[in-house]
Amino acid sequence: MESQKIIILLQKYFDAETTLDEENELITYFNSYEVDEELKSYIPMFSGLKNISVNEDQELGDDLMNFILESEHKEKLRYRWMWQIVTGIAASVILALLAVNFYSNQNQWKDTFSDPQQAYAEASKTLDFVAGKYNKALAQLKPIGKLGDAVSPLNSGMIKLNLGFQQLKDVKTLNKKLKKE
Repeated sequence: MESQKIIILLQKYFDAETTLDEENELITYFNSYEVDEELKSYIPMFSGLKNISVNEDQELGDDLMNFILESEHKEKLRYRWMWQIVTGIAASVILALLAVNFYSNQNQWKDTFSDPQQAYAEASKTLDFVAGKYNKALAQLKPIGKLGDAVSPLNSGMIKLNLGFQQLKDVKTLNKKLKKE
């Protein structure tokens, strides 16, 4: 009967569902000399647990907690330091961009003409000049259109030539088939 209870407690222990009293009961059982044969393999594990006292566990827990807290504090300081560097660089870049923008706004373009009618007349004159030069250049390209007309008979001849090459290729494949038979 007691071995069944111990097996149930072991299952709870391995599922991490035991209380301290149940764990102490397991330690007491496995440190006694009345352990069932099928459970003797657990004796080394629980005899080692008996050697650890409650005070040592508490001191170990305190040491671990102190170590964790110190590590977190150091990590926070490192991230804070990195964050300060990154924000400092970002602020410097923003200040530089603002200074460049301010300087470029100081040197804005000044209008050449104070009268809008006069500016419109000058712009129209300039655009007419550019349009004239463009039309002159297009007129010089008209003979190239005649070249396309001259090439069209050549293109029709090439079509006939390509057709002849295709027929020659068909004759060669037919010749190869006849040689195989």
